[in-house]
Amino acid sequence: MTFPAAPGPGPIPLNLATPSFYVLATLLGLFAVMLGYLALRYPRRKQALAGFFEAAGIDLAFLGLSVLLVVGLALHDARGNRTSWALYEVVLSGYWLTFAIPLVTVASSIESRSRGRIPWILPSLLLSAAMFGGIFLYYFYA
Repeated sequence: MTFPAAPGPGPIPLNLATPSFYVLATLLGLFAVMLGYLALRYPRRKQALAGFFEAAGIDLAFLGLSVLLVVGLALHDARGNRTSWALYEVVLSGYWLTFAIPLVTVASSIESRSRGRIPWILPSLLLSAAMFGGIFLYYFYA
């Protein structure tokens, strides 16, 4: 078993013209439209914006970072090596996001509602990172 190399050029195409990427980008766009509508329609409702970010902050962070990772990989090397492809697949397969977003959202809510007495955000982030690594290794060695 070899250690994965850094992402770089290779023989595997990293195409953004896929249904998975379109769904990811559309979902991120829908959150942006919701935020824009909320800010324009109710400009003085700071609690509404706070509620939006409390409910959607984790989702926005994961979706935004995922889009940046995939687009960055595709722009850096349209044809990538196994590491690039495995990172690309971790995000676009959807398995990791399906697991990580609800896990961290629930942990964040629990920690927030308990006023920090139940510290679950950091463990949930670590578990999400471990899951990312596991799925990455699965695709890398598959």
